[in-house]
Amino acid sequence: MHTRAPNVCFVTAGAALALVGCAVEVVDAEEGALSGGNLGSLTVCPASNVIVDPPQFVWKSPTDETKPCSESVDPYCVGTMEVGQATLAINAKTLTTRAYRQAGSSYSVPGPTLKMKRGRKYVMRLHNTLPYAPKSTSMNVQKDPNVVNLHTHGLHVSGESPGDDVTRSFEGQRGGDFVYDIPADHMGGTFWYHAHHHGSTELQVAGGMFGQVIIDDSNDGIPANVAAMTERQLLIAYLDPSVAGTGGDTLMSGSLTATWTANGLVGGGLCMPQNEWQHFRILVAHPVPTERTLAVGANCEVQLLARDGVWRTTAPKLLSTRSLSIPGASRVDLAVRCSNDSNITIGGTTVANLYVNGAGNTTVGPFSGGSTGGTWSALRPTYLRDLRSETNLNNASIQMGARAINGVKFNHDVPNLTLNANKVQHWSLSGSQQHPFHLHIYHLQTQNCGGDFESGEYYDVVSRGCDVRFDLNAATAKVFEGRTIFHCHVLEHEDQGAMGWADVFGGVAPPTYPSTAFSEYYSLGGSSPVCGDASCNGTETQCTCPGDCGAAPSTESSCTDGVSNDCDGLIDCADSDCVGNPACAGVCDADSLCEGNEDCTNCLSDCPGVTGGQPSKRYCCGDGIQQSLETTALCDGNF
Repeated sequence: MHTRAPNVCFVTAGAALALVGCAVEVVDAEEGALSGGNLGSLTVCPASNVIVDPPQFVWKSPTDETKPCSESVDPYCVGTMEVGQATLAINAKTLTTRAYRQAGSSYSVPGPTLKMKRGRKYVMRLHNTLPYAPKSTSMNVQKDPNVVNLHTHGLHVSGESPGDDVTRSFEGQRGGDFVYDIPADHMGGTFWYHAHHHGSTELQVAGGMFGQVIIDDSNDGIPANVAAMTERQLLIAYLDPSVAGTGGDTLMSGSLTATWTANGLVGGGLCMPQNEWQHFRILVAHPVPTERTLAVGANCEVQLLARDGVWRTTAPKLLSTRSLSIPGASRVDLAVRCSNDSNITIGGTTVANLYVNGAGNTTVGPFSGGSTGGTWSALRPTYLRDLRSETNLNNASIQMGARAINGVKFNHDVPNLTLNANKVQHWSLSGSQQHPFHLHIYHLQTQNCGGDFESGEYYDVVSRGCDVRFDLNAATAKVFEGRTIFHCHVLEHEDQGAMGWADVFGGVAPPTYPSTAFSEYYSLGGSSPVCGDASCNGTETQCTCPGDCGAAPSTESSCTDGVSNDCDGLIDCADSDCVGNPACAGVCDADSLCEGNEDCTNCLSDCPGVTGGQPSKRYCCGDGIQQSLETTALCDGNF
């Protein structure tokens, strides 16, 4: 992790910076000299409306949560993130909204920054303190304003529970625990988190439910004087209170109108020393994330280091126009130095003023030698290897639409694609200029996308119609078993059906809880859902809590859903209620041999080989697919 100045504004060497979108001045590429207009005299850092870093989330020791987590002592780290109602003062305006906070601190927009290290396990308790309301059973509509979750956008971690599973969500007064096993080779970089419950994503993100994630980059092989630059966390976000009322919302209110903010301020000032290179970790967040130009103003020089949490193949790259066109769900790491006051703009709107004063550290910088020198390349993990010459490909076409993908709306139980973890994926995107494409878990290597998407570089949101590749071959990269979400990042469109998923067979299994103290779902008043509270939620079913969920049918109501509907423990064709059902014709002779067309979905008595995963049919011996948890003693072809 780079050294960061404290959250105060000084006018001397080492001053803290607030990230702002400034328009950049043309630079002499050979001499690095700044050219262009002078915006005026150097300005002393003002006393108010100063942009500072967001609050920092403090991970705690699992043995004593009054103490910070110790990498040398603690086997994992824990922390509690809360979601609740907050009324915030933004300049002279107010906004009542839903927001994140670390338990025991104050709600804020943006939420606290999560810092994590590669090779470490983190358990995040997510607690929803909003009022309880049952989840709507409707699909692909805007709904559930008080149902929440948290998605770590861009991290290379499992998408299955208890990992970064966005299909898991929590009503008010409910909570659950997420596990983030950060791979030992995870690239350091700038990522973010945001609300992602299907149906309330637009409402909650537009109201401020997001924050930054930083993965430590000290093992990425970057030059020492690059790592020594002062870091600034800058979250440039469009808050849009006009979404109030969406999906039944009655909470969002206030005098604030739709506006761009920088670290929660409108027109704030970022203070930095003169002629010192600083590392700006920038998030641009907008619920309608079509491409917009991020620019740093005159009197500054800008070098591009990374996009979407991935160091450039060769860094840095001079941005001679001091600008970059990016979709509004992306991150960009910039090295910026200024000789005089300037500003940062997004789409032509000033989001921050840069106040430059005081002597800076002129030894650090983005080049191999710091403020001078040549280019350099970070160490790349295998999952970010160059795939352009790869021939072991699986080809797919993805048509992005306003309410569907490939003409199909999101179905939680039915994947759009079923993929084996044995090939590099080559996907042709269309419609993604109007409907930016985001893939969970995997970054995308672009192929001839145009604009500021460079061929061979990696991104996690692509707003161009073009070809992309990612490594889904478990023999050459870290691949995760199970659910892999993709969607349009226009959040209203995602809520209304423009989301899908790939079911991946093979690779790394979902993470596990480090102790029995953690659970996927519970009432905040106890460790599990309360049977008898008149609400059917969490792990409650007609079988376990008929008082809340209703009485179970007396017979098997479906012979193909993999569930014992009548609660007798016999599933689908293994239940005598399914005798004569066409789905069970010619199978399940109950001879204790798994044979022919029998498998664990239609003949559980003969084929009991369900050993884990989500959906529960994933590790089904007898289905013709050898899967990761099957062994030579119990897998397809070995009965």
